[in-house]
Amino acid sequence: MQNTRSRTGVLVAGSNRSARGAGLVRVVGVSAAVLLVAAGGIWALNRDGEASAEMRAVSNVDLGRVELLSFPINTTAIGELEARNQIEIRSELDETSEIVEIVEEGRVVRKGDLLVKLNAEALQDEIDDDTLEVEQARADVTARENALKIQLSDNESRRRAGELNVELAQLALSQWRSGDVVKMRSSHKLDIEQAERDLKRLKEKFERSEELVAEGFLSQNERDLDEIAYINAQARLQTAKLDQQTYEEYQHPRDEKTKISDLEEAKAELERILSQNEINEAAKRSELETAERRLALREERLAEEIAQVEKATIYAPTGGLVVYASSVGRDRDRMMFGGDGPLQIGSQVRPNQNLIILPDTSKMVASVRVHESLAGRIRPGQRATVRVDAINGETFPGTVESVGVLAESGGWRDPNRREYTVRIALDYDNTNGKLKPSMRTETEIMLNAVESALSVPVQAVFSEGPVKYVYVPRGSRYESIPVQAGQMSDTYAEIRAGLEEGQRVLLREPEPGEVVPGDWTREQLEAVGVAVDENGKPVQARRGRMEMMQSGATEG
Repeated sequence: MQNTRSRTGVLVAGSNRSARGAGLVRVVGVSAAVLLVAAGGIWALNRDGEASAEMRAVSNVDLGRVELLSFPINTTAIGELEARNQIEIRSELDETSEIVEIVEEGRVVRKGDLLVKLNAEALQDEIDDDTLEVEQARADVTARENALKIQLSDNESRRRAGELNVELAQLALSQWRSGDVVKMRSSHKLDIEQAERDLKRLKEKFERSEELVAEGFLSQNERDLDEIAYINAQARLQTAKLDQQTYEEYQHPRDEKTKISDLEEAKAELERILSQNEINEAAKRSELETAERRLALREERLAEEIAQVEKATIYAPTGGLVVYASSVGRDRDRMMFGGDGPLQIGSQVRPNQNLIILPDTSKMVASVRVHESLAGRIRPGQRATVRVDAINGETFPGTVESVGVLAESGGWRDPNRREYTVRIALDYDNTNGKLKPSMRTETEIMLNAVESALSVPVQAVFSEGPVKYVYVPRGSRYESIPVQAGQMSDTYAEIRAGLEEGQRVLLREPEPGEVVPGDWTREQLEAVGVAVDENGKPVQARRGRMEMMQSGATEG
């Protein structure tokens, strides 16, 4: 028999040597049976022998039962207690400074008491220098304002001159159109009309002369003179029409374009003047605005420096117990692993560093961190149970108040781990001061619940790609059976298909020799909702976003 890989990836090895060994065992078994029959002992083996072997396997302590159960879906998170309402006193300086005076930790202060005083000598030197720069900037602004006023006056003079040239060109065009053109056209019209009347009169006279010559009443010479007069009249009419045509086709368009060009040029010059005025004004205004911005920046920087000096001395905004930030949370962890140590005179203080906490301990919350795979299933309003180690593991009920928006790194221990901070408000009035900040907590958050469903211990469920499966006893060995798993808790897994109530399942990973070899059938896989390809092999089905979040949360 050749090596065969089972569904769990375990190699089930065999050889001719092992086959011969198995045959030898069977021979010995048969011989023993013959001897028992001959002695009058037990003679029935067959099915009863197999059943007794299965009973021995089932009685193993590594087996569990498929049961109809209801169980909660919880997740456990570690954290510490915090005051639900507290005031953080942080350094508001923009630069690193050092403590020159600080109130003693554990002291109860009243509103207005001095808490911390930081070194501000360097800031005072900067204030002196920037005060001189502010005065210089103010003088520059005044000079720029005067330059802008002069430029605006020049712009106004150039604009008025340009507008006057446009008006004169417009008047010249209107005068030409309403006067010169009308006069010239009227003159041409009169010349043509006069020539036409003369031509008509001379034509009639010439025609009468022709008749009189024919009758002998007029000499040929007089007739010729009338003909010449008639011909000259024709020439004068033609000349008058030609003069009119020449004017309309050449002189008038030329004069019109000249006048219009003069007007357009005057307008273009006005536009150039206005554009140049805008450029000059914009330049002067830009210089003024630059000077004003420079002044504003220097005044703002001076004001900030003055404010920074004031912020170097921090007073209590309200009364309360003084707790150094270096004594709680991550600041405490950094101090324990080579950080800056507890706050004291001379300690370096970074910008926005948390220095002191003034907690209101009448209401407490547990601040815990959960893995990013679970964060999507936690919602405000879910119930939780908080166990406090410092008071003999006493538990307190609570409710999820908020879930952090951004994931945080797991720190130097596991920089690739991403966790979200979850705050659980305790249903406990802590006016007696029983619970204190920074007490370690272990919190169970109830994510969901499974009601009356077939379930197995969670350690009985295994995965291979998209298939989840369990091992059930078959004789002295175990066979893997695909199942459809639902929700999982830390102890139980819901089984939606593949098993029946009362069946037994293996609660550990079997040894290589304990697995019955074989492949799952298409019917087995499809019965538990696993997609298969054309060869009957399981394929990874695409899942919706919500299903992926639930699956990731339960497996996480």
